[in-house]
Amino acid sequence: MSEHKTLCAWVEEELHTKHSEQYIALIHPSTHFCMNCGRSAAKAENVCKPKKIK
Repeated sequence: MSEHKTLCAWVEEELHTKHSEQYIALIHPSTHFCMNCGRSAAKAENVCKPKKIK
């Protein structure tokens, strides 16, 4: 799974259940959240419309 996907794509393709440890690495520790869906992520590039968590 070398292709970069946002968290929305992970959930849409049910990868968050098939590869939960990799998914957790994308969200922990959360530093950004998506202004579209509200998901939080460890890096801005993991969400579609990132906003830094203060």
